[in-house]
Amino acid sequence: MNNIEKAGFMEYPGDGSERLDSNTNDIGELSLEKETTRHKVNREDEGREYGLLKSGLLDGSLSLEKVRDRLVELDQATPTRDAADENLQFLKDPQIVDYVNQHPDATEGYNHFLSFTEFHVAQRLTLDNPIEAISYFKMALEDARATQSDSESWSAYVKGTLLYMEGKEIPEELIAKAEQSKNAQILRSFNRGLKLRGFPSYLEDYIK
Repeated sequence: MNNIEKAGFMEYPGDGSERLDSNTNDIGELSLEKETTRHKVNREDEGREYGLLKSGLLDGSLSLEKVRDRLVELDQATPTRDAADENLQFLKDPQIVDYVNQHPDATEGYNHFLSFTEFHVAQRLTLDNPIEAISYFKMALEDARATQSDSESWSAYVKGTLLYMEGKEIPEELIAKAEQSKNAQILRSFNRGLKLRGFPSYLEDYIK
């Protein structure tokens, strides 16, 4: 198992360039065609589900809590949080944002889940685009702080992760606020990694 798999992030499954001899080429092309078709169908199914969630929320047949619970299920379906990008797109849909603005009682839960989703998008970007990842960590922190009942533990974890990605040491008092032992351990691992090499390497330090 490699570092990406251990950390629970996506590993590129291959670019189709694997060598095929003349006897297996047709089979390989057929398998690739089936896989492409299956992926297209899955994407279409996901698109339909997001559409149903949206229409259900807007017509009142689904509560925001029910929609959130389903988005969490989609997010947690894979350790690589494959649905995070689509979930964020859903949450930032202008009609969804308008719905939240018209229902002030929904703002608190919306911002909490928005922060959670932005954080997972940021995690997925740390390997290939750390600069963009930092921008999403910043969004996650801003939305975490936008709630009246701001979870100090969650905000501390997000803030600590952001400091690490910016190459800055995480203060121990901030780590202490990340009440969940696992999150505090991760932040301390980030500090050890920075001290060791002088720059962040998210996957390497996250899994220690």
